[in-house]
Amino acid sequence: MKQGRTKPQGASGPIKTGQDGAEWAVIPFPEDKAEREEMIARLFVKGFEIYVQMQSEPSWAPFGKPKQNLENDIDFTVMTSQGEKLMELAEFAPLKSHGGTFANAPKKIDPKEKTELALSLIQEKSAHQGGKDRFLVIYATEQGFRIDPMTVERLRRILAIYPPNFERIYSASPIDLEYAAVSEIYPGKPHHFWGSEPIDVLDQWNTYQPHPTEFTVGFSRTWSWPVTIVYGQHRIVVEATVSISGSGLFGVTRTVFGGS
Repeated sequence: MKQGRTKPQGASGPIKTGQDGAEWAVIPFPEDKAEREEMIARLFVKGFEIYVQMQSEPSWAPFGKPKQNLENDIDFTVMTSQGEKLMELAEFAPLKSHGGTFANAPKKIDPKEKTELALSLIQEKSAHQGGKDRFLVIYATEQGFRIDPMTVERLRRILAIYPPNFERIYSASPIDLEYAAVSEIYPGKPHHFWGSEPIDVLDQWNTYQPHPTEFTVGFSRTWSWPVTIVYGQHRIVVEATVSISGSGLFGVTRTVFGGS
């Protein structure tokens, strides 16, 4: 294993509950770059064997154990059902434009903007590490930088028009120390919900997933936001309000449609 280089990391992980209440179980990513990459590769393989969202055929499962390559080379060599492949990892961390440091990173980025940032990373990796029998895995250590399903769908459409120099591209979002949630970005399949929507319609959707720091135990909350309903040539703006109170772990994931 390559060792010696350290790399900054963000904070991400699930919310866990117990007798003492709820807590954000931040994943202890290794500071050593090589150790972290080995961890991400392992979580990706385990997550891939469980489920891959928007996966194209044929599936590459099962994977063998990833073998870490020398520094300044493609990160890993791994055996798949389709033969030996080279796996390159890329952390999505647009700190130059968002926060400067992980400590100041935003809790969320709009999917449209996130798509542009992730596409830039993919193009850079494709130009330098792309090639035959190679695939790219994008991951994030910061919660607000995770590649969400709508961003995956946007990237899939763009890359279908402008193919990268990788056989496949995946995103891997570590859930804990056991596995990661895996989605196929390229070539992928249309998302079951958004896949048939025109891009201009996607531009009007706003998907918000709560940051772990926004979860509460014992709560009373009210949300109100404008929603544009489109019917033919008519647009009606209404206000949607949700009020929830009670006890227990709570967070909200919502997708609303807003228009002009």
